[in-house]
Amino acid sequence: MKINDYLSPEELKRLFTALLVVIGFIFIAAFFGFIAVPGMRYQAHTAADAPVQAVQGETGWLDPTDYPAMPREVIPPIDPATVMTPNPTLMARGKALYAQNCATCHGPEGKGDGAAGKGLNPKPRNFTENAGWKNGAHLEHIYKTLDEGIKGSSMVSYNYLSKKDRMALAHTVQALGAFDHGANDPKAMAALEKLFASAGEVIPNRIPVRRAIAALCREYEASKPQAPASTIR
Repeated sequence: MKINDYLSPEELKRLFTALLVVIGFIFIAAFFGFIAVPGMRYQAHTAADAPVQAVQGETGWLDPTDYPAMPREVIPPIDPATVMTPNPTLMARGKALYAQNCATCHGPEGKGDGAAGKGLNPKPRNFTENAGWKNGAHLEHIYKTLDEGIKGSSMVSYNYLSKKDRMALAHTVQALGAFDHGANDPKAMAALEKLFASAGEVIPNRIPVRRAIAALCREYEASKPQAPASTIR
């Protein structure tokens, strides 16, 4: 006896379809039970530990791309003596810049434990430890990192800041580590002094990304050829 003797081809087709539905349901239930549920439990467990705060822009904006428009600024050459060694004014500026631009990833004390850096790979640098500095922990190395960023990581370039602000931030980052950073390279420091003393800089106009997108959309609409008006008869 064969199953074909008891069931017609149409009934076999319906039975096979029903079997596929049951198998699909079992697969979905297994997926939900072994993957989705543990993930939901993990999320529920970690949500109360340290809520991730929204990254703030330079003036406290929740969206870092939504800051007030800033006009073009021409900055003359700077006396190296005012930036090459830390002073109260420079350090106060550096701490403010660190809180606005760095603390969300590197943490308020520079331990690499900022709320926004938890999901980054590689992890944000721990400035309080002597190991693992990609470019080095000397002042000229930190300035280079701020100027160029680090490829293959979430550390972007901060060259949109003025050179003086980048140096203030470099001093602040270095001060977060109590370990001996070693002697700076005299040639590299002399090159930095020359950079500050001999070359001014121009900070270009800046507008929020939101406003830039809106302006581009207006320009695009204005450039589109106008369709001829239809003639009503």
